[in-house]
Amino acid sequence: MWAAVLLALHFVAPQDSATLLIRVLDVSDARIGGDAILITDSSGGRARHVLLDAGDRPARVVQALARYHVDTLAALLLSHPHADHYGGMAGVLAAVPVRAFVSGGTPHAAVTYRRLLAAIAQRHIPVTTVDSGVRVLRLVTGGDTVTLTVLAPPPSCRTLDSGAGDAVNDCSIGVRVTRGAFHMLLPGDAETDEEEWWTGTHRDLLEADILKAGHHGSDNATDSAWLAVVRPRVVVISANGRQHPFADVLALLAARSLPVYCTADDGTVTIRVPRGAPWRVTAERQRPCHARTETH
Repeated sequence: MWAAVLLALHFVAPQDSATLLIRVLDVSDARIGGDAILITDSSGGRARHVLLDAGDRPARVVQALARYHVDTLAALLLSHPHADHYGGMAGVLAAVPVRAFVSGGTPHAAVTYRRLLAAIAQRHIPVTTVDSGVRVLRLVTGGDTVTLTVLAPPPSCRTLDSGAGDAVNDCSIGVRVTRGAFHMLLPGDAETDEEEWWTGTHRDLLEADILKAGHHGSDNATDSAWLAVVRPRVVVISANGRQHPFADVLALLAARSLPVYCTADDGTVTIRVPRGAPWRVTAERQRPCHARTETH
């Protein structure tokens, strides 16, 4: 394990007094779901930003970055090479400077993905490939530290067929965001096989106060065994409400009396973790999560 310290830079602080802000952005539309999670450490009148995934709608993600006063990204992270996670990244690269790019290094044949990697190389952005073990990224802002623990995908992902389709879901990097006693787990689109592998190798890094449901709330990613490992107090689902989330997953979470936020219904979901005060979750709207409406 090694640690990369992302040194503090002076940026315009977001208009929020909380020290850590994690925004699960509403980047879905009727056609596709996708993930984009903006992590901001804003202590000491400074702001450090990290973006995990960027959906498939560049304009929407770039608008969100502008709305939250993001003028530089300390790091851009890609959970796995599916277009609903990397499709907006070319727009992000064109809009703001990016100091580092982090991914699991899983091969993928799509032309759009190869173009993204070429754009990163052309900008001379340092690349970190988390294809084994655990890496730790630290946002150091003033006297405060936010830690991003990045879990590598299984070793088989290093030689995955570049046209592997849905198998790439189980080659997601996992990101655990920590500030003090607070933890949030962001597992990309990891499904049961990868979750079981993480449980066997890094179980002590999986428990979290908040879980972003894997694979947009599919039942091949959220089950009783996984919930028993993570032990979340809140679950956030990034999905469009058409293909995801699944009804049985919502029923499972309801049976456990877990509060659930869905971007399709609640809009952007924000987790605020202030210094010396309880964390809390807010959303743009207050609506019950609805199950997918398209089943084919």
